[in-house]
Amino acid sequence: MKDIVGSPGTWSGLALRVSQVVCAMGSLVAMAIAFGFSNYSAYFYLTFAMCLEILWSFALMCVDIHALKHNWDLHKIGLAWMYVLGDWIFGLGAFTAASAAGGLDILMERDVHFCTTYPYLSCSGYRISVILSCMAWSFLATSAASSFFLLSSLL
Repeated sequence: MKDIVGSPGTWSGLALRVSQVVCAMGSLVAMAIAFGFSNYSAYFYLTFAMCLEILWSFALMCVDIHALKHNWDLHKIGLAWMYVLGDWIFGLGAFTAASAAGGLDILMERDVHFCTTYPYLSCSGYRISVILSCMAWSFLATSAASSFFLLSSLL
């Protein structure tokens, strides 16, 4: 069996998980600093999805660290199924949240001009949070794809 870049228990897989946690945390911090995000359901859903992504990615990051430290092999069929299902479920939630928040950001900025009408809204904070959540989703999608390729090589 060939090693797959980004698969669980490898240094590249650990780098993907660390990147997911860092981008999702940055998204949460940017949203927490922004004023009035809880008034809009898309931004509230984005914070909820990023919290779930942080929990999932941090747990798997800890598993990767432990596996690398103790030289464990995580390339087993049962673990691969867990990684694939979890990554795809949390990835779908993160993608829908980032898309909804991005759509709301475009609506507020360009269509109805809320950002110029109501200067107390932190539109730049919303935008930074959406960008970081899209980056976190892209790292999650990459690790989901590598887990899927690992699963297909094990079957």
